[in-house]
Amino acid sequence: MHWFNRVPRIFLAFVAQLLALGFLALAVLAATYFIKPPYGDWILLTVQAVLAVLFSRLLGLPRWWGWIQLLFPYLLYLAVSSGINPLFGLLLALMVWLLFKNAFTESVPLYLSNETARRALALLAKEAESTRFIDLGCGFGANVAFMSKQPEIKISDGVETALLSVLLAKLRVALSGGTVLAQDIWKTNLSEYDLVYAFLSPQPMSRLWEKLLRELPDEAVFVSNSFAVPGVEPSEIWSLDDRRQTQFYIYKMSGFKMGSQSNQGTAGIKGEVE
Repeated sequence: MHWFNRVPRIFLAFVAQLLALGFLALAVLAATYFIKPPYGDWILLTVQAVLAVLFSRLLGLPRWWGWIQLLFPYLLYLAVSSGINPLFGLLLALMVWLLFKNAFTESVPLYLSNETARRALALLAKEAESTRFIDLGCGFGANVAFMSKQPEIKISDGVETALLSVLLAKLRVALSGGTVLAQDIWKTNLSEYDLVYAFLSPQPMSRLWEKLLRELPDEAVFVSNSFAVPGVEPSEIWSLDDRRQTQFYIYKMSGFKMGSQSNQGTAGIKGEVE
């Protein structure tokens, strides 16, 4: 089932809605033998929404997708019945896709780091004597711009694939410093960096860890905001003093690329993938 984890989540969400619609059609057909039609629009919409949520869970979509699936039938119905120009809906959908593409394809919502997290990153870079920073999924580029101003940082890069986020991030770093690439994290060569930061989601962490083990130099440090690598004990955990009670899971790669700790961590990841 390893291939199943690579299926875009938006495709699975669409399949869930289609399955729900199919079951709804069968339910309506069966109901005609017991209850005379027609049936209320809101009753049908509610059944469609609930079925879509159930199928989404069966297909392995994250829980937050359930809210999208629940609301989608109602919003679509309201849009159609209110006579809104379809072009407006198309434009809105396009804007959402350009901004939140990774949430649909990689199950990685647009999480933005706060100022406290950036100050902690700067402190960590100073302690680890890091000079080459990259933000995997840099959003609007705030971290890249901030780290480019730190005296010890010689390279501050970010990668992002959501087009609107890329454009905004490129504009930001053009004014403030750093470099943003419109590039998939899986195609990014990490061997040139010694401080790697990510604020993603639980979904890609196991796969990302395998990439980090392959590519990062021994002296590198990986920092994950809020999401630990499954089955791998972090070198340190920093609890930040902010409203979110953010946690930094810090992995000093020298401890994982050699010795028993590395073997245990890799075995844990393989178990998750298989």
